[in-house]
Amino acid sequence: MARSASANARKNKNSGSAASTSVSDSSAARDLEPLFAPQSIAVVGASRRGGTAGSEILRNLIQGSYAGVIYPVNPKTKSIMGIRCVPSISAIDDHVDLAVLIIPAPAVEKVVQEAADKGTKHFVVISAGFKEIGGDGVERENRLKAIARERGLSILGPNCLGLINTAPDVLMNAAFGGRMPVAGCMGLISQSGALAAALLDYANGRGIGFSRFVSFGNKADINEVDLLRSLAADPATKVILMYVEDLSSGQTFVETAHAITHGRNPKPILAIKTGRTQEGAAAAASHTGSLAGSDEVYDAIFSQAGVIRVESVEELFDYAEVFAEPTLPAGRRTAIVTNAGGPGIMATDACIRYGLKLARFHDYTIKSLKFQMPPTGSLKNPVDVIGDARHDRYRSALDAVSSDEDVDQILVLVTPQAMTNSKEIGEVVSESQHYCDKPIVACMMGESDVQPGVVVLKANGVPTYQFPENAMRSLAAKARFAEWIRSPIAEYRRFEMDRETVDRLFDEELAAGRSQLVEVRALNVLQACGFPIVPYKLAQSADEAAAAAAQMGYPVVLKIAGPKILHKTDVGGVKLNLRDEGAVREAFDTMVASVREKLGADIEIWGVLVQKMLQPGKEIILGMTRDARFGPLLMFGLGGIYTEALRDVSFRLAPIRENVAGEMIRSIRSHRLLEGVRGEPPSDQPAIGECLMRLSQLVTDHPRIKELDINPLIVYPQGSGAMVADARIILSEG
Repeated sequence: MARSASANARKNKNSGSAASTSVSDSSAARDLEPLFAPQSIAVVGASRRGGTAGSEILRNLIQGSYAGVIYPVNPKTKSIMGIRCVPSISAIDDHVDLAVLIIPAPAVEKVVQEAADKGTKHFVVISAGFKEIGGDGVERENRLKAIARERGLSILGPNCLGLINTAPDVLMNAAFGGRMPVAGCMGLISQSGALAAALLDYANGRGIGFSRFVSFGNKADINEVDLLRSLAADPATKVILMYVEDLSSGQTFVETAHAITHGRNPKPILAIKTGRTQEGAAAAASHTGSLAGSDEVYDAIFSQAGVIRVESVEELFDYAEVFAEPTLPAGRRTAIVTNAGGPGIMATDACIRYGLKLARFHDYTIKSLKFQMPPTGSLKNPVDVIGDARHDRYRSALDAVSSDEDVDQILVLVTPQAMTNSKEIGEVVSESQHYCDKPIVACMMGESDVQPGVVVLKANGVPTYQFPENAMRSLAAKARFAEWIRSPIAEYRRFEMDRETVDRLFDEELAAGRSQLVEVRALNVLQACGFPIVPYKLAQSADEAAAAAAQMGYPVVLKIAGPKILHKTDVGGVKLNLRDEGAVREAFDTMVASVREKLGADIEIWGVLVQKMLQPGKEIILGMTRDARFGPLLMFGLGGIYTEALRDVSFRLAPIRENVAGEMIRSIRSHRLLEGVRGEPPSDQPAIGECLMRLSQLVTDHPRIKELDINPLIVYPQGSGAMVADARIILSEG
């Protein structure tokens, strides 16, 4: 993927890329550069036995032409691979920047202490036998973590593959398995060592190079956030790839990744996330809790952070190729140039399927094409230069299409036909990309016949694919990222809330042995937080109910209220559309009698909740469940059948920025119902957004809230607001 310095400079003015990315002031708190660029390395556990980790890591350092000094540490031999050994790290008569440990797990703690006494601050612990085995391994890892914290050390691992830095002034391959990768602009961090080795091998087969590679294993000390910050600050890393099985801290990850992907000099982060947490599968009492599995949590985290989640290794490297070329599109309008009609149709279908737009050419573009293309060719998008096209016809088509103001990016399709010289066409596409300020990707369909063209394209840094679907999917990811970095960075909005009242209400309920706040108490909480609440009053007699109804105006709704009455409709505890005093009095008496009959005469009844009967509107559900690891997870969706039957909901991690509420609303499949269909007016989405932001602040400020549902929130036409009609809050009992 080599490219001339002048071409890179020209590209960078369009891409927003720069030599480094500023994350935040806190990112500078931990300097991991000595870990990636040490001047000396002690390999503790270096071995003469081939096929062992101690042998392979030493061999990789030597054969990779590491620029620093290597100290093999092994008390049982004098030399390994021609390098003099020392019996222990304390016997080294020089400063050691980095110690790589490949020794039995029980010995790791002692060696780390010994090296730290000599001034070594950075460690890579390849050794397994820690928390992954449970029992003593967990205690062993906790002690290692404590040592790192107490002595100010940086420890990668344990149970990891190691790390690699391909910078020419470092050339460090301190990893177990695999040869030194080709130098490139990709930074890869992986929680799984075995998968990391496979990723390196796969990337090598596709000609993709790396700047840095890290396998971080159990992350007893250094975690994915530390590594993201380090890669963000590395000038050689333009694209960050990551494989994670879990995250250490959701909110810290969001803030760090957001600063990287949406900062002054943004870098894309592409992530594979596998595995499901036990917490995500646990039973939950609320609608929100029952819908929020671990995958939803990670989708929410990645979305807020601007991280692009991919589903497979193939997709990861497809995206990596298109992002390695730094030019970003101005929009989604895509042009296709092809020498075959069928692949052109396939590309068109993929263009629409992945959310791109087929560009409409200006008249001047069509006139230019007409002048230079054969009569049998297609002058509209996709441009068909037909099967006998040579490189000169591709050049003419690309010149015309790339000059069109309404084209944001271009896909060039080549199928091997009798007149096709893929090498010459590859050179034309490379030249076009060199001078064009728009992304150009190539699709060389086939294998052996188009290989000469593929070699030329890859040598010139042109993203190259075998099939149009992969190419279009990758272009779509790049277009979304371009939109992300152009979007304004919103702040966290704060509202005036009566926090003392909320805490008092929670204290009263928990003191009474109740962790579930039924409707009237939940409404009291939301009212104290400024939510728009339907007018309501708790009445303890028919007279009070009638007076409350007269004050708020008919029609009204009556609902039974009591600490253990959770399913009111099932016991006759709801009466709707009551239009006069007589109906209210009768409903009050009938309701109380029905509830006592069905639940027992001694059931505790607080009274009857009188509420104003609301005008019809769209039913919305808002909610929160507190994830055991990441904290409050907000939910938004349409009410009724859309909530659980269709699972058409969106999640985000609280607190949310002001623009995230709108993203939550727009991200559900049934969002069009809120836009207004078949003559209906659009719903008041800003009112929904404010309720989401108030909910975010409420659950962030009050960690005792375990789960919460606002169901329904009735939303009215644009400008008319929304009203909370019912709510439920579940508190943590601890």
